[in-house]
Amino acid sequence: MISTSSLKIKIYGSLDEWLEDHLDELEAIIFDIDGVLIVENSPMPGSEELLDKLRRKQFPISLLTNDSNVSVEGKSLSLQKCGLEIHPEEIVSCGDGLVEFVQKHRFQGKNFFVMGDFGTPCFGEKAGLVITRDLKNLPSCTGVIVGEDNYDWESVINSVVNYFIERPESVLVVPNPDEYYPKTAGRIHIGAGGVARFMQKVLNRYGVSLEPVYLGKPYPSIFMHNHLQLEKKLGKTIDRRSVLMIGDHLEADIRGANDFGYRSALLLSGLTNLEHVEKSRVKPELLFRTL
Repeated sequence: MISTSSLKIKIYGSLDEWLEDHLDELEAIIFDIDGVLIVENSPMPGSEELLDKLRRKQFPISLLTNDSNVSVEGKSLSLQKCGLEIHPEEIVSCGDGLVEFVQKHRFQGKNFFVMGDFGTPCFGEKAGLVITRDLKNLPSCTGVIVGEDNYDWESVINSVVNYFIERPESVLVVPNPDEYYPKTAGRIHIGAGGVARFMQKVLNRYGVSLEPVYLGKPYPSIFMHNHLQLEKKLGKTIDRRSVLMIGDHLEADIRGANDFGYRSALLLSGLTNLEHVEKSRVKPELLFRTL
């Protein structure tokens, strides 16, 4: 264990070693995926061994992702291709946060327009919505969901902006709040959050107020869905302070966990270093150099 006077946060060598002495303090562990369990399409060193150890102890785990392009079944397959054995029921996607939102607002059976991909099977249909991608059906929809990829940005964005001008009371749901996500060769791709904020800015300039509903990290919907699923699996109420979230992103993982009441741990796996932590207002409870 190492400590720094500037951070006043203990820095541990590995999560695995820390858990040897502290696992009995926890009822569940939540992992981010990319940058924590997977790096550059390969398992993070120690990830397979750690997951195997937790499974042998029958210790509850779940994985949170802001990837709503694919279903949890599809995400499981992609992780298996990377060499990490992850089951669909262990994954919670930002798209899953739609379930409680639909129930809360009694949107079951309502028509929603989806921009792009939103999982196969579709997260919207799993939540009880009637999904369309046909612009001719847009005027009859209760709201719009911003998916990712595989749609004509110009025609769809223009149509959706004009839809909200005509129907400002409608809802814009954004499963993935991220402005962008990494692609290959160091390039990035504009994410659903970036598209949503662009449309919001245009509409606000036009005089139409629009506040998107975000489902993914760091917003509470994904954490709430995860927590309810954990309680359902264990058959009891779980104290949020007994759940540890392991992430590599201060804003998405650590702020989201802190705001929800989970314990938070940052893995110094490359995306975030000590300098970033020192400069940020968002602080993790724990720091680990490796898994």
